[in-house]
Amino acid sequence: MPSDSNPDRNTEVQPDGLSIISDEAAFLALKSEWDALWSAVEGQHNQAFEVCRLCWTRVAGPRGRRLHCIVVREQGELVLVWPLVSQRRLLWNVIEPLTPGTAEHSAILARSDARAAIDAAWQAATRQCRGDVFALPYVGRDTRLDQLATRHPGLAETTTDVCATALLRAEPDWDAYRDSLGKLSKKKPAALERRLMKEGALEIRELAGDDTAAHAQWVDWMLARKREWAERSGKNGPWLYSKEYRSFLVDLLDGTRATPLGVMFVMTLDGVPLVVNIVGLADTSASGLIAGFDPAFSRFSPGAIMMAHCVKWCWDHRLDLDFGVGKEEFKAYWSRGNVDSTRSYQIAISGWGRFAFHAKLLSKKLKEWRANRARRHVATVPASGSGAEHPAA
Repeated sequence: MPSDSNPDRNTEVQPDGLSIISDEAAFLALKSEWDALWSAVEGQHNQAFEVCRLCWTRVAGPRGRRLHCIVVREQGELVLVWPLVSQRRLLWNVIEPLTPGTAEHSAILARSDARAAIDAAWQAATRQCRGDVFALPYVGRDTRLDQLATRHPGLAETTTDVCATALLRAEPDWDAYRDSLGKLSKKKPAALERRLMKEGALEIRELAGDDTAAHAQWVDWMLARKREWAERSGKNGPWLYSKEYRSFLVDLLDGTRATPLGVMFVMTLDGVPLVVNIVGLADTSASGLIAGFDPAFSRFSPGAIMMAHCVKWCWDHRLDLDFGVGKEEFKAYWSRGNVDSTRSYQIAISGWGRFAFHAKLLSKKLKEWRANRARRHVATVPASGSGAEHPAA
């Protein structure tokens, strides 16, 4: 039977200091402890409390997701936070990381010596959140989370991808770093920019953090271009059409808060927009989040020109730059080959979840059998007009 999606208690406190928070007020009350842990371990952009707060209040909460924020304390100190959510998909409860609706790196925010806490959090996620399926996208290879996922007896599906990071904080001299990179698509990014400048007045600027009206305007333009690209490439995702995701981006860029969460770059040619790029910020790193461009100017490679400026901006601010998942040429180029493997997992964590994957496999095999049967049938039917139908006199 499907698992119960309405547990009696909002918070389950364990003897070992682990608790699962599903109450929004208790979740928001973690801010000061969460911020301290995130800064101490140099957490990534998507692990910051304010980013996760926006994910919950702007996207997951309004969509009716259920919160399961796993926390572990040792001697009164917060040593681990892992915000998860659950949702109903058909007859199954699916547990997944808290995100704005996009697939993000899956990682547990924890102290470096918190292996026992990570193991306890894994047990809580797979046994106490009352889920049927656990979906974990883009887990760093050979991390403790990766090891736990690969060993789970309910592991049903695994896919492998790559991600790239430019370790810019280790580069003392920008010119030396830039000159060491060679060419991108047979040209230096600076040469691409000089070619585009011949077409008109080229401007690439960082939008002011307090210009919230401009943020909303350019987010709308960027999402429109991104939707056009998705339709051309066949990579559509529901988040591209989501008003909640749009609100998340606009709020993320609001620079009136004490600590900025993101920055937007806009490229124009004679005032006409070419590219908009959003980069997420952390204390020691940045993450490429989303970009959109006008395909009418694609022959000038405006995306490559914009990326060169974003990389330089990150170097100026002493931030490493995570390019995200994918094998695009520019990612390997700017990272100088610093490419790591990630794995995405689908795990059955209940008997009902195992049934879901068995049913999926059976459906796949049935489709293959029907396709093979249809091909055999076609092969045995004589073609119209053949000698078999019209023997010679």
